[in-house]
Amino acid sequence: MNNKAVQIIGALIIGFLIGYVIANNAGNAKITELEDQKSSVVVENRQLTEKAKDVDALKAELSRLNLNSASGGGVNSKMMPHPDTGELSVELQEVFSFDNNHAFCRVDNNPEAFIMPTFQMGEVLIEENEFFMAMSTTTIEEFKVTKGTDGHNEILITGGLDCFTEVAKANLTMGSREVAEFAEYRIKATDAGLGGGPAGDTFEFTVFFEPDTAPINYAIFGPEFTFTGDMIDGEITIPEPR
Repeated sequence: MNNKAVQIIGALIIGFLIGYVIANNAGNAKITELEDQKSSVVVENRQLTEKAKDVDALKAELSRLNLNSASGGGVNSKMMPHPDTGELSVELQEVFSFDNNHAFCRVDNNPEAFIMPTFQMGEVLIEENEFFMAMSTTTIEEFKVTKGTDGHNEILITGGLDCFTEVAKANLTMGSREVAEFAEYRIKATDAGLGGGPAGDTFEFTVFFEPDTAPINYAIFGPEFTFTGDMIDGEITIPEPR
């Protein structure tokens, strides 16, 4: 083989090697590029997953804040029988309030005498300034916002409460302002829009008395009694259910 042929073959081999090296480097570069792209996609997916979690957390927090914004307070007025006429003409005012942490309903005093129809004692004459009643929740087991059949937002609250009821007559005091009786309750409130009672807001505080745990209140109100009336003051605010 002459020198010329050897030179040609050598040139071909060198060219092949150079081409191989270039192609190999290009392949390695492509692999590196693909691996970088894969890593970038993994990072982006991880970031999207974290953002989705953040969005879910924000939605949950918004829902919680909306639920927590359900609250209300005011005065319900109910008419009790007059001692002389028996007509429902004596006003008794119940003050109430509720939110996601606590609820209460109370009658601080009765400015006028009235007849109290009781569950076990018949009709009892309550002279002026003799009646006190306060219910204060100790637990909230359910706090649920729904849409009523009339389209108004409603809330249902259930749990346990302490009830303080006192009838302080001249020669006899029934119940106590300091010693509580336990009972379970159900609160239903309706938000009919701005304007409180005149707009259609309502508040009902139903209490379930047991003779063994709440003998005084059971004797007066019976096994189930709903404290409510015409809402003459206050406002109920309930967000849209989610």
